[in-house]
Amino acid sequence: MAEQASTAWAWRTGGCAAPVAALLWGALSYAAADPFTDAKPTGVVDPFAEVAPAATSGESVAGALGGPAEQSSLDRFLGDNFTLKLELMSQFSVSDAADAWEDVYSRQSAGFEVLKRFSTRTATVASLNLQARFVRRDHYLPVINDMEGEDREGWCGELHNAYVDVYNVFSPFLSDAGQAASIGRYNLRVGRFYLPMGLNLQTDTHGTLLQLSNDRNLGFERDWYAGFWGALNEHLNYDLYGLLGSGSDLVFRGQDGMLGGRLSLGPRYLREYGLEGGLALLCGERLSQHAVERSASVRREAQDGRVVDTLRVGPDLRYTRLVPSGTMTWTTELTAGTDEADEVFTQLHQLEYLNRSRRWGTALQYRRFWQDFERDPAAMPGGAMTGAAGDAADASLVGEVTWYFRNDVGNTTLHWVKLNVEQQTERQYGDPETIVSLQYYRYW
Repeated sequence: MAEQASTAWAWRTGGCAAPVAALLWGALSYAAADPFTDAKPTGVVDPFAEVAPAATSGESVAGALGGPAEQSSLDRFLGDNFTLKLELMSQFSVSDAADAWEDVYSRQSAGFEVLKRFSTRTATVASLNLQARFVRRDHYLPVINDMEGEDREGWCGELHNAYVDVYNVFSPFLSDAGQAASIGRYNLRVGRFYLPMGLNLQTDTHGTLLQLSNDRNLGFERDWYAGFWGALNEHLNYDLYGLLGSGSDLVFRGQDGMLGGRLSLGPRYLREYGLEGGLALLCGERLSQHAVERSASVRREAQDGRVVDTLRVGPDLRYTRLVPSGTMTWTTELTAGTDEADEVFTQLHQLEYLNRSRRWGTALQYRRFWQDFERDPAAMPGGAMTGAAGDAADASLVGEVTWYFRNDVGNTTLHWVKLNVEQQTERQYGDPETIVSLQYYRYW
């Protein structure tokens, strides 16, 4: 390098600058040499001689030290875009119809959620969601957030979410221009998740006491299905799925399943106006023990006494507005349809307030499920009706107060205590009850 520098200097100054070139050559040669060579003690080893640069993403330690870069499949799965969330819940509920404090309903659970994204250098191509709980129940009560627990006394493992999303699934078959035009439009979902009916697809009610209407309306709020979701344009999103119609269990007992679809407002309406909403349709066949037990006509017409012809259609709306001290939210879900020949109509209305500190909130909900059914008192567990029973509807007014220890935007970390009071106002079978629930919940 010193030779190149002297040649360049000679070229720039002409052939008459030989003395200057000689001096420069000497200076560069001296600078290139270590002036302290003779001052170094013998036997000293550089302590950093074997240190390699830090391994970059995707490299193993062996690769960073010059060996082959190897990662196991498990290391790759857990290493990139992987999140493990944990969950604890403790709930106690008591009814004014209970005989003694020994009949207090107890629900204790520990759970987890796995979130995983699969990505290339330029895009996320798929994601996985797996959410499960291990639950202990004692002295079951029909609380609104545990309708599926009636037959699960004692210990039970529960699978809540288990699905895979594949994004822009048709992109490999499209031109570059077609890929750009279809981003976010055709996404495939396979597995178990919320029904495409009402606001549940946009609302995580996994840990809350207040629930939306699908659980009471259809007997389950989640099902196994496959189909597509995405954005039709900047104004509308869509969900379109073929559902198994079995609810909690992945079983086939002769049902044809259901077709479910929902058109919903695009995200710009939430950002600009605080609006969420849509119109949904669900039709086909489902398994529903409660629908068969509740109505003699449904039981008589249901295939094999368990497969119920089902139709539901209805709108939903949620409006969120900032107020001086926090946020107010109004939610409405309406559905009409049939179970076999029985007409049904479900309504849910909810008003929520969240203080701007995000430390506390309150909510009031009214829910009602009406059915024009043929009554059979002996059909329901417990036998004949008593007291004020015999209404055409199940209805409740529910009030709730929440104190948040942690309430992150986006629900990434949640930690609360809730007090919930449900006053049943109408009952198709049995007497109306007052149920008081206290819940501790943490998700992190």
